[in-house]
Amino acid sequence: MSVWRGAAAMCINEKRELLMILQGRPDEEKRWSVPSGEANDDETYEACCAREVWEETGYEAGVGRFLHEKGGVSRGILYKVKYYEIDIIGGTPTLHDPDELICDIAWKSAEDIGKLDLTYPEDRPFLLEYVATGTSGILYRSNPLTVRKLVPGDAKLLFTWMNEPEVLQFYGGRDQAHTMERVQEQFYPEEDVLFRCIVEYDGKPIGYIQYDLLDEEGMQYYGLADASAIERIFGMDQFIGEPAYWNRGIGQHLMSSMLRHLAEQHQADRVVMDPQAWNERAIACYEKSGFRKVKLLPEQEWHEGAKRDCWLMEWRQDDLEATDAKK
Repeated sequence: MSVWRGAAAMCINEKRELLMILQGRPDEEKRWSVPSGEANDDETYEACCAREVWEETGYEAGVGRFLHEKGGVSRGILYKVKYYEIDIIGGTPTLHDPDELICDIAWKSAEDIGKLDLTYPEDRPFLLEYVATGTSGILYRSNPLTVRKLVPGDAKLLFTWMNEPEVLQFYGGRDQAHTMERVQEQFYPEEDVLFRCIVEYDGKPIGYIQYDLLDEEGMQYYGLADASAIERIFGMDQFIGEPAYWNRGIGQHLMSSMLRHLAEQHQADRVVMDPQAWNERAIACYEKSGFRKVKLLPEQEWHEGAKRDCWLMEWRQDDLEATDAKK
């Protein structure tokens, strides 16, 4: 399947206003968005971002850091849009849009953005956060999923999930209900090498996912004696904390999108997990996402009063490249 590729620009002025454009065809209602558009076949995302800014606003853009990616399916077409921070390095407000869809160029405050009719309403929380802080806690969006960084205010969510017997049956054990103190110890340690994230579905927090680049101790835990010194191997662990969202294909969507994020943004060569061998539903989900069983790890994990066998499962970058080659 071909992928529609695009880029979007995020630019804030000294008044903490965001550069936005009003667009729409002559016969439709006009809506606001940040400068964005489709990349040409041989064009990088960064070059696309700079070109779209010039075409839609007349400003010359210096493209800075990558913020996050949004992807999904719209009208049967798979799309991927990368958002970048930009600086204005020249030019004046002028419309060069070859499609003649741009009606206005303006700087909008957080108050404005909260009220505007947006071309992409799902962007509103991200735009508001960026205007307020100059950054974003979102790792990526794969509509309707959003994966964002864990923040202190999520402790209450984790407390609820880690006291839900249906969740604990699969994650941690039903004999391991958490106090708030234990939530802090487990999910908010003072020294931490893990990337800890909350998973949202249509804006509602529904689960947790964490990953880390394995060090020597991590390699030993998974028994990865065959790993080369130059491989970037990540461990990953996750759960859906809202049982109402189980058995809806969300887990597979989360796995597939996270694997692509790790490959593209962290240059992961391999990703490994060790689900307990009895958890057939989780294993089936992981296999559908591209993981494969490598070897049985006897008595790998303590769970509900007993040592449980686990499967070492892994995904390799080669698998993603093979999948993309078929599209």
